[in-house]
Amino acid sequence: MTWNDSAVVAKNKTKPAPGRMDPNAALEQLEMPKMNWKVIAQIGVAVAVLWVLAGMLSVWVGIWGFVVAGVLTAVVLGFALYVWRLMRKSTAIVEILKGAQGDEGRKAAIAALSDKGANDVMAAVAQAQLVAQEDPKEAIRILEGIDLKKAPKILQNDVRSQLALMYLLQNRTSEARPLVDEIKLDGQAQPKQKALYAAVMAECWARTGKEDEAVKVLEDYSPDDPAYGEIQAFLWRAQVFTWLKVKKKGRARTAMMRLAKIDPNQLGAFLQKGAHPDLKRLATEVLQREGYVPNKPQMKIMR
Repeated sequence: MTWNDSAVVAKNKTKPAPGRMDPNAALEQLEMPKMNWKVIAQIGVAVAVLWVLAGMLSVWVGIWGFVVAGVLTAVVLGFALYVWRLMRKSTAIVEILKGAQGDEGRKAAIAALSDKGANDVMAAVAQAQLVAQEDPKEAIRILEGIDLKKAPKILQNDVRSQLALMYLLQNRTSEARPLVDEIKLDGQAQPKQKALYAAVMAECWARTGKEDEAVKVLEDYSPDDPAYGEIQAFLWRAQVFTWLKVKKKGRARTAMMRLAKIDPNQLGAFLQKGAHPDLKRLATEVLQREGYVPNKPQMKIMR
């Protein structure tokens, strides 16, 4: 999982941010990887049926039915062992991330993840997430150092989504697009991570001319779903870009207001140099309406 304050709004807020994103809270909400026992049971039944069929067909095919069943069973067991090892590694990394509380805890976690070596893709992604809190450019460097061709296929979409997100937060949309186009939503079973994929894909597509695809991908992921946790902010952010692109400013305003409720600092990204004028105006309007920045005083005309 990841989080990152994209920018900071004006210092003179008139009221506190009630729902500001808290990295420590996000770390506490991290869930341990779980085995999908339903899928495992289905695979087990399929293997059992395969052996039964091999026995039934042995009259015609002889021993070859059992040979095929044995080879396929070995493949299934090999894959199961591979997934089990990944889960053990993932569990260890989640434990490290949960200990990244405060500055000292975060530094210790980064050091522990760095010690796992540059070839540990899972550790590198987790390390980049922590580093991004203070140094987004260094986080990008870490993610860019991962060789996707050599990375396990089960982790490739995680790398693409995290690096694309970092690029988007730095307004490097042209570099994010090739990564986003390769992300496969069906390759992720965890709801929160899948929602992050959708948010990154929608934002990137909306900002690079594929707004229809952005609208479509967001249809299945409601930012109001509490199960998405800290990913809700990224879904609202994606909606801001998407609805503005398809000229639905009312929905874009609503999305931006909901994002401001979570963390008004996130709206600072819409005020940066080079941002679209409509985006700047909308962000300024929302921040003023919510009381995070003062309204400009109107000049009185002397008669």
